[in-house]
Amino acid sequence: MGCCCSKAPGIVDPVMPPKPESGQVVPTLKVAVLSAEGLRSAEGIFVEVQIEGQSDSNLKTPTVAGCAKTHSIDEKAQETFEAKFQCEFDLKEYTEGAAITFTVRDSSPTKTEILGRVTMPATMIAAEFWGKLPLTDAGEGYEASLEVRVGWRHILVRTAQEITNVIAGAVGDIQETIHEAKGPTEEVCGDTAQEVFKGLLDLSTTEVKEAVSRGAAKESGIAAEVAVEVENVVKDDAAEVYQVVEDALVEVKQTKGTVCCECWC
Repeated sequence: MGCCCSKAPGIVDPVMPPKPESGQVVPTLKVAVLSAEGLRSAEGIFVEVQIEGQSDSNLKTPTVAGCAKTHSIDEKAQETFEAKFQCEFDLKEYTEGAAITFTVRDSSPTKTEILGRVTMPATMIAAEFWGKLPLTDAGEGYEASLEVRVGWRHILVRTAQEITNVIAGAVGDIQETIHEAKGPTEEVCGDTAQEVFKGLLDLSTTEVKEAVSRGAAKESGIAAEVAVEVENVVKDDAAEVYQVVEDALVEVKQTKGTVCCECWC
């Protein structure tokens, strides 16, 4: 079978198995549960994967601990949790046309609480979706999502996409940090303007100077917090990119390079 890594002159694309028709059993459907974010709890998190209409198809990821993430830099900050699963399943009895439901749960012994759920329709499965799905039942005020991948990807394609996802996530986090700083900044500006106006009415140069000085100090503090947040995002995501590349290299070494030449599995 030909290799997808490169296409030299005279090498033709591999012949792929025909796609099954609706209602037929797919030999093996690969589904990966990658990560979740925006969750309201993190004592222990796992995901259930179930094929629609097949009660005996329920599979579970290992339970992992969540990582806290704080949104906003003022007193209205909200804490949510993220979780990395990187768990792949082979759904051997998947029937073409069936949907798949993902349920995120808290593994606390006293309550197996639902932290969110989403059903992926057959059209997205057929398209071999890879991305984040918004979760329902995540809790009031929480916008949680689950990243999943359907289908097989060549290791180069998979690695490149994972890096792209990490970078896109970093850009989103930085934009969110800057947006969250807008509210406190506007509040400081408004307070400072009122204090300056009062000083002008009192004909007090000292009051005006002190008001401007306090406002500048608060603005500097906000800017410093934003800078720290951005620096942390860059560091965290640089480490994640490094880990993605490292994992890919390990996979290549463990398979003695054969993973690079797989065109279908």
